[in-house]
Amino acid sequence: MVSEIKWPAAEQEGARRGGSFYLGAAVCKRGHVETVDLEPGGPVTVSDACPSCGARMLTACRSCGVRIRGDQFVPGVVSFSTPRRPSFCDGCGAAMPWATRQERIHELENLLDEAEEIDEADLVVIQDHLERLRESSLSERDEKAAWSEVKRRSGDALRSERVSNVLEGLVTAAIRAQLNL
Repeated sequence: MVSEIKWPAAEQEGARRGGSFYLGAAVCKRGHVETVDLEPGGPVTVSDACPSCGARMLTACRSCGVRIRGDQFVPGVVSFSTPRRPSFCDGCGAAMPWATRQERIHELENLLDEAEEIDEADLVVIQDHLERLRESSLSERDEKAAWSEVKRRSGDALRSERVSNVLEGLVTAAIRAQLNL
């Protein structure tokens, strides 16, 4: 099932005036690209399921509904390159489902950077711990210790729905249960 697509106003205006704008893309939850040339206001004719893996196709961000950025349309220019699938929504900054662990940690850093209740000194320590968490070779004990310190220094910032959703994709269920995340 393809979701309703919201188009940024600048792209709707660019398409209406015959100027430059970004087209939309259809990408499955695992990151397989079906198309990068959906037009604003045009029909969305994409598969419900990915022909490569069977996962659901997405045409819009699951957080804000803005179209997934596809190719850039520039009048009179023919492009022979295929744009990379975006790891983040250019509307709200949320990570896409196919984002890597490192990219999801970037999303968490971005959200915590915006949290007014976190002291600047604590934010520096949090960023150091998140840098350690990017390493795939951390033991479960070290990972738990790092997340515990992130939790302690983040305070109420971890309670927001968006941060909680990001943590679900980063922290194992066992560690979340032990730390009450």
